[in-house]
Amino acid sequence: MLQEKELVKQKAKELLLDLLSIYTPSKSEANATKFFEKISKDLNLKLEILPDSNSFILGEGDILLASHVDTVYGYIEPKIENELIYGRGAVDAKGPLISMIIATWLLNEKGIKVRVSGLADEESTSIGAKELIAKNYNFKYIIVGEPSNATDIVVEYRGSIQLDIMCEGTPEHSSSAKNNLIVDISKKIIEVYKQPENYDKPSIVPTIIRAGESYNVTPAKLYLHLDIRYAINNKREDLIKEITDKFPECNLKIVDETPPVKVSINNPVVKSLARALLKQNIKPRLVKKAGTSDMNILQRITTNIATYGPGNSMLEHTTQEKISLDEIYIGVKTYMLAIEELWQKI
Repeated sequence: MLQEKELVKQKAKELLLDLLSIYTPSKSEANATKFFEKISKDLNLKLEILPDSNSFILGEGDILLASHVDTVYGYIEPKIENELIYGRGAVDAKGPLISMIIATWLLNEKGIKVRVSGLADEESTSIGAKELIAKNYNFKYIIVGEPSNATDIVVEYRGSIQLDIMCEGTPEHSSSAKNNLIVDISKKIIEVYKQPENYDKPSIVPTIIRAGESYNVTPAKLYLHLDIRYAINNKREDLIKEITDKFPECNLKIVDETPPVKVSINNPVVKSLARALLKQNIKPRLVKKAGTSDMNILQRITTNIATYGPGNSMLEHTTQEKISLDEIYIGVKTYMLAIEELWQKI
């Protein structure tokens, strides 16, 4: 057991430091092509590259371990200190991805066929996951790799609506203006704003506002973007109507939308992950997360799906992203034990 653990930790250190050294913000995933080509050869895993999104799939089989290779912007020089690995994406989600790659390699060596994907664009509009849907990929079971503290199994995510609002007004000289598009729309923003408070209450948050071209002329046009988050029990149509009614003089356009997801706690993926943790004397927790992930998209392939991964979720997107080799080992072991159980059901 000790020999296996040290092998996994050594391999994780090597692979994760290599991957963290490659800067892959969303839409730049092709930067990692040589990395995946090398590990395909070294680990004897068939490589497929999805051409539309530059997503990577390793291995074969009807079970998918799905994480993502893209990160948020802001490169962080990778380093290791006392078995803690630092770098952009160490937590979200290159750490979970490396855990999945190692698990896939070890399982395939045992004759258990499984695939692992480094999907593209999860931090933006999930074009990698959407390409799997568009090209009719089929999997019986899917485990999504996101940081969940190595103990939590995510069974529910909120949905999101990305809404553009374009408004027009009458430009006037600022010294005598009676109307001001910025002031008018700002009042409406305050009225429609819903601060993120708890999971079950929807949020409406302005994230971008642009208007005006001159110091002394009130704007003729204004652009506003709203980020809307809602749980599966919230009514999407009511949220859209509330905003539409508040901005009747403006043009509204949904530029991206991700539906909420909630899976049964009795589905076989959830159960296999829970049992895998219990076998390691780790008490599993079933949780719901306020953001979104590729699980929201991939539920269209199968409802036998859940999210789990190593890494402290409080560190994702921060400048302090770090993950321990022990966390990665727990992730690898959990994936392997869960898939060994699921594989018997195929």
